[in-house]
Amino acid sequence: MAGKKITELEELTQLQNEDYLTIVDSDETVITNINKKISVESFITYLRNQSIIFPIQFSESFIDTKAYGLTIDGASDQVRNISNLISNKTVNLGDISVLRFDKYGRVWSAQAAPEVNNVLIASGTAASYFKGHIDDVGVAGPPGPFPIIATLLDNGGYFDENTYYWPNDYGTLVNYSDGVSDELKWKHLFDQTYNTSDRTFIEITYSYADADTNFKPQPGNATLDINWKAATLKGTGSFPSYDRNKSQSINFPAVWQDSALTGTNTKHYATIQNASSLLCVPQILINYDLRQITGLPIPTILDNQNNKITNQSIAVNVVITNE
Repeated sequence: MAGKKITELEELTQLQNEDYLTIVDSDETVITNINKKISVESFITYLRNQSIIFPIQFSESFIDTKAYGLTIDGASDQVRNISNLISNKTVNLGDISVLRFDKYGRVWSAQAAPEVNNVLIASGTAASYFKGHIDDVGVAGPPGPFPIIATLLDNGGYFDENTYYWPNDYGTLVNYSDGVSDELKWKHLFDQTYNTSDRTFIEITYSYADADTNFKPQPGNATLDINWKAATLKGTGSFPSYDRNKSQSINFPAVWQDSALTGTNTKHYATIQNASSLLCVPQILINYDLRQITGLPIPTILDNQNNKITNQSIAVNVVITNE
């Protein structure tokens, strides 16, 4: 080293713990001994355990705070800033639906759980076919049955604001979770509008509540997803029927898949197979322009022994959840 400047020395490119650094000992009183050596390992130990360098603050002044090693939209090794949703925040996990981690296990982004705006629950009985007035003898329209012809079949498979509860021995007036009670029709349910909702989820259950013991269908259900923002409808259901010729109850699966909701009062028919002799096709009616649901599916049973459309009492429970 004698006779050379530090800048003239050969560069050490692979530093090891056993290598040495020169250091000036400020406490040394003997001038000829002030230059000392220290190993790289000892120097690192000192910096970590005794110096004021550590702990390093987690801030942009001392460390890169970005998230690394991310895979986004199929592209790997991406870099992103830490989301403002979680940066320097106390987050209630109940408000989060998705957490995203970088390659080092750090949370860099979160997706807030959808806000549930309101829930409406309705319960009562409904005439499975006829929609109209209640006459003097307390019957929800003509008692039927009705002949099986195409124009009449299309009136079945749904109930709407004109559908009365069925006033027989087991009839129940329509009641709601928001305090509305003792409705003769299902009008309050179909008066709802969804202008402030992005999405509406509907769960429906059905049970036979008619006095006619010639029919013994099993319970049924339907689950519907109306995305007002994307103008789509998806749904599935299990719709009960009864084959009188075989004295057999049968539930038919059904599905809805519509990707372009339009119009003022459009009927959306379920895809349902091998049920044409036992059920009217289940329907959902939507006024997309006004953001209203104007009809919901109901099992309308066909009497295959007498070739008639029945008008029966069905117990219906509806839960509508909006986001």
